[in-house]
Amino acid sequence: MRGTAGGHRVWDGPEGMVTEERFGGIAMLLAIGLGMLSANSSLSELYAVIHHYPLRLGIAPLIVEAPLIDWINQGLLVIFFFHIGLHTKREMTSGVLSSPARAALPAAAALGGMAAPALIYLTLNYGDPEALRGWGVPIATDVVLVLGLMSFFGASVSPGMLAFITAVAIFDDLGAVVVIALFYGEIEFGLPLAAIAAGLGGLAALNWRASGTASLYLFAGVLLWAGLVGSGLEGAIAGAITGLALPTGAFPADRAERRLAPLSLFVVVPAFAFFNAGIPLNGVHADWYADPIAYGIILALIIGKPIGIMTGTYGAVLLRIGSLPAGANGKDAVSAALFAGVGFTMSLFIVTASFDDPARADAAKLAVLVGSAASAFLAVLGLVVANRRRAS
Repeated sequence: MRGTAGGHRVWDGPEGMVTEERFGGIAMLLAIGLGMLSANSSLSELYAVIHHYPLRLGIAPLIVEAPLIDWINQGLLVIFFFHIGLHTKREMTSGVLSSPARAALPAAAALGGMAAPALIYLTLNYGDPEALRGWGVPIATDVVLVLGLMSFFGASVSPGMLAFITAVAIFDDLGAVVVIALFYGEIEFGLPLAAIAAGLGGLAALNWRASGTASLYLFAGVLLWAGLVGSGLEGAIAGAITGLALPTGAFPADRAERRLAPLSLFVVVPAFAFFNAGIPLNGVHADWYADPIAYGIILALIIGKPIGIMTGTYGAVLLRIGSLPAGANGKDAVSAALFAGVGFTMSLFIVTASFDDPARADAAKLAVLVGSAASAFLAVLGLVVANRRRAS
């Protein structure tokens, strides 16, 4: 048996052989573990040196020097966002989001799955202006980890459930990109703002003309990235905007996504995970979990995500604006909602954009790891129990 989710193989063969998503999830988990080990062992000093190593790129007189971690988060992660943009564009034109009726339900579920965690976090951190900046941390689902976990269950995970969680995660990612663009970073006017306008205008014009020249899109995307970074905004979102701008009819976006997927899953995301998950535990207070930032994130992921997704899902069904994918049922929706609490890449990215205080940033990162791990445990436990009941 062979199943698919969003165009990627999720399992192959009746025994549930490992596939791209599983390997991507494993690579990310290994990178997280190695990052934590490096930051809390005899390698910690070397890890810190590499983490903050000043890297200078550019051509005189346009030379930029920044720590390696900034180049990874603002530069290398552009590839991951570009992959998100390509994947979303394909699903919107020929996949699970290709019609309003098919897109309405996961869109409503994702909206609820973003609003409920944000509301829980904001309620618990009311009165602390610095902490309030982290409201966006628990809103996104890490689809690579989720699909990787699901792939271990092989044929016991229905294609309908995979289609549903994939579609929800796509809208999650788009919502996170919009949140990052609108609420994180301080806009500086001048030349950078002109570069942003030129980049966006160039992408819009190329899309309108359905140009098939990839280099022109990439040039406009680079211009947009430079403007975003120069203006104090998060440059990585330029990748998603560029990917969404590519017209599938005039450019082989499917082929580009297939070629980009291994680089994104096995190089970019693991590198990001390694350098962002390396939290020095000796620098974290013993009662870190008592900080509203920490338990706000944990509760938002474990409780807010499932409640929000189920509210959005059943609200859309009751209002008859959408329906579950073929082959999916209410139990599948509940399982998908539990898995949606697994947040990592986007969550850690927003942490880096939210907190300047290293101590609070480390506590927030640790909370993301704990909340995601707990959500994964509950989701896997629920799936195991459901499969046993089905078997009996």
